[in-house]
Amino acid sequence: MDQLVAKRYVKALIGALSEKEIESAASSLAMISEAFNDPKFVEIIVSPEVSKEQREELIVGLLGEKPDAQLVNFVKTLGIHNRFGLIPEISNLLQKELQRRANKYEGIVESKKPIDKKLLSELESSLSKYVDATVVLRPVKSERDGIKVMIEDLGLEASFSKERVASDMITHILKAL
Repeated sequence: MDQLVAKRYVKALIGALSEKEIESAASSLAMISEAFNDPKFVEIIVSPEVSKEQREELIVGLLGEKPDAQLVNFVKTLGIHNRFGLIPEISNLLQKELQRRANKYEGIVESKKPIDKKLLSELESSLSKYVDATVVLRPVKSERDGIKVMIEDLGLEASFSKERVASDMITHILKAL
């Protein structure tokens, strides 16, 4: 439900701003979203003891000294409808829209061992050709034996594990006999 409501706000924001302003708004909203990682901040935002005006001032204060007037109005609109809690989702959806427009997607590569930069760039290159978009991969250490590549925004997930390759080879050999 929150995602559907957040999509409407993102659509309105995109319709009201130019490309440059959208990028600026996305970075500002991402900065505000980081504040939602702090439990004390969330407690203030959801507390009925803190007035809407005080919550609004707190969030607008995170935008810097001279915030964009349209973004301030956007925050005020969220306050009117008591939707400050949607800011992280709005920020996430706005980032995804910017990625889609730029045809550039970010993903992760999980592996037990550190991945060589050359292998990482080869993976990025081949995936970019496969999905017809620019792909940027970030290595993440995990406990799995093998490699797992995930690009969430494209719904792409591929994994290669030693156990599965061995299992597939055994199955193939048994079928051949």
